[in-house]
Amino acid sequence: MLRYAAIRIATTVPLLVALSVIAFFGIRLLPGDPIGAMLGIAGNPELVDKLRHRYGFDLPLLQQYVIWLAAALRGDFGVSVSSQQEIGPLIAQRFPATIELMLASFLIAVGIAIPGGIVAGMNEGGRIDRTLSLLSFIGLGIPSFFLGMLFIVVFSLWLRVVPAGGYQAFAADPVENLRLLLMPAAVMGIASAPYLLRLTRSEVISIRREPFVAYAFARGLRARTIQVRYILRAALPALMSVLGLYIGLLLAGSITIEILFTWPGMARLFVGAVAQRDYAIVQALILLYGCLFVVINLAAELAQAALDPRVRLR
Repeated sequence: MLRYAAIRIATTVPLLVALSVIAFFGIRLLPGDPIGAMLGIAGNPELVDKLRHRYGFDLPLLQQYVIWLAAALRGDFGVSVSSQQEIGPLIAQRFPATIELMLASFLIAVGIAIPGGIVAGMNEGGRIDRTLSLLSFIGLGIPSFFLGMLFIVVFSLWLRVVPAGGYQAFAADPVENLRLLLMPAAVMGIASAPYLLRLTRSEVISIRREPFVAYAFARGLRARTIQVRYILRAALPALMSVLGLYIGLLLAGSITIEILFTWPGMARLFVGAVAQRDYAIVQALILLYGCLFVVINLAAELAQAALDPRVRLR
């Protein structure tokens, strides 16, 4: 297991290097630069040159990349050109809100999809399976933005149960934090649940056809015992790898939800930085999102290998 873990960790290094290249050069493919966005078209040419020199934009791109990467490895992501704030504290202020939203929506999605997929798979071809399959198929075609608008109209404008947006730190007021978190997390979780439900259903159907499941039924074991002890346990390794990818996709999907519900997370910061061509913020956020995605998937792969030794032999 240690050898497998070491190999998997080593393979992430070139991936992270490639990610840093994408983070640095990707934003520079867009027209304009931070100085132009800050001063506008009518900016004084002398002032533009002075600011470009101050922030190092007049250096060769490769030299800029090496300087930025060396600083990023020390935890120094530079200063925002648009707000003149240090990037590290700026991201640290918004990071908890994004993680709260992601984890809450993940729990909701898993709470819906895993039991639903098991029930549908155990009743393949039955009324429950057809109903859940139809609902999941419809759910796959509904954009999260549309679902969010629907929730706002129903629960905020008509029923007035929860506000349409806002945020309160958990440490300041836990009850209000959960109240404001409920609707965006529910929208994000429900919108992403159909895909996971269908994957779980397919995995359960595949495992149900295995001889050891037929033997368990022949022994007269209760259906719930077979579901938990045999089917879910056998499906868990495959689901672990999917869940790792799933959390990463939730990070990417949080952009729409954060904007719609005015949630002060990293996604809103990212969109604003792209509009202002604020290289430092965009680079730092792409690198951070990418590192989170890689680490989460690595943890899922290691968990899958721990649950299923056959994975280590591939």
